Amino acid sequence: MSHLIIAGVTTEVCVQTTMREANDRGYDCVLIEEATASYFPQFKAATIEMIVAQGGIVGWAASLESLLAAP
Repeated sequence: MSHLIIAGVTTEVCVQTTMREANDRGYDCVLIEEATASYFPQFKAATIEMIVAQGGIVGWAASLESLLAAP
């Protein structure tokens, strides 16, 4: 197994930490945007921007619809 689909709360704390730890261990991660939450919408948005920055330095983000439509 080399790929993880990530969901959970809170986006800027637990979810981001999980993605970073998984990335450090060699996993390719995708965050399902509507399957995460935060008390502050701006924190969630900023976290997603950080995750996908620099060509997906920590992982990728996508909608559930996009994930389900992927081949």
